[in-house]
Amino acid sequence: MTRGDRDLKTHRRSRTITAAAVLLAWLSGCAGAQAAAGAPGPRAAASAPPHPAASASPRPVSVAVERGVEYARAGGQALLADVLRPDPPSAVRLPAVVYIHGGSWRRGTREQGHEFLPQLVATGRYVGITIGYRFTPAFPWPAQLDDARAAVRWVRAAADRYGIDPERIAVWGESAGGQIASVLGATGDDAALEGDAPSPQGAQSTARPMSSRVQAVINFCGPTDMAAFFASASTPEEIAEMRGRLDPLFGGPPRERADLVRSASAIHHVDARDPPFLLMHGTRDELVPFRLSVAMHGELLSAGVPSVLVPVAAWGHGFRGAEIDRRVLAFLDRHLWRAPIVASSEPVRAERTPD
Repeated sequence: MTRGDRDLKTHRRSRTITAAAVLLAWLSGCAGAQAAAGAPGPRAAASAPPHPAASASPRPVSVAVERGVEYARAGGQALLADVLRPDPPSAVRLPAVVYIHGGSWRRGTREQGHEFLPQLVATGRYVGITIGYRFTPAFPWPAQLDDARAAVRWVRAAADRYGIDPERIAVWGESAGGQIASVLGATGDDAALEGDAPSPQGAQSTARPMSSRVQAVINFCGPTDMAAFFASASTPEEIAEMRGRLDPLFGGPPRERADLVRSASAIHHVDARDPPFLLMHGTRDELVPFRLSVAMHGELLSAGVPSVLVPVAAWGHGFRGAEIDRRVLAFLDRHLWRAPIVASSEPVRAERTPD
């Protein structure tokens, strides 16, 4: 029995039973489809205007890119974003998709979002924002969450400038970015977690502070239970590599930072108010075990939150492919445009790993 298995067994019995039931349902090919077909949850974009193009395939439009926009300043550094918009601009306000890159919380660039966002923006019905954030070891958790929340507040503050509907914002992350996105989505606008990155200029012009709540979450292979993620390392080499990632993130050994580890685990924040989730994960991921997304999916369903789990068949950590892009678009169209479609939970095959 691996250390990861022992750690997972410490979860309460109801969560274990739910995760097992969800995995069995997936194997029969029905769990995700049933979840996707349900009504949007309380934080879903139930008031989103219907869009006649959302279920069709309109002619692609050009994509205009504005690079290096400062969305906040924290820890003595500027936090930058790139904004991708349809060209010509839409005649109606569009949902925004905020992308958070991976890189073990210690590296990576917002350029990684340019692999995904142009395909969405070229449909003419989304604005894309890919963000940078502060890295470890100089900035341990929750600096990364603070920055992501500041980015969402900035998107709302800049809604008029970019033609964004501030009530329709999704967050999408991969690997470490998926972990950040999931915690952000599952914690809503909890005032205790708003963080040290100040709201952008103009964000406090309304009667109440600008919200960092989002209306949909996409997580590509990001860990949603950090204790189980740490425990999944079993060999001395794996443990040393895992500590190289997580000790800087938590400012010390995870076993000595239980409160921080829990706060960074989206699975411990799930409740019925959460927005819809799309979880995509390689079934042979040797870094972040597939079972972590199975458990998160089960927890969301138990709370009554719409969730779709898409296994990336026989694939490891990180994936790209045209069908993967189509699944993301279908999920967003359903929840941000109220398109009458089902976001499929059928396994998908990747075409390549990230560049």
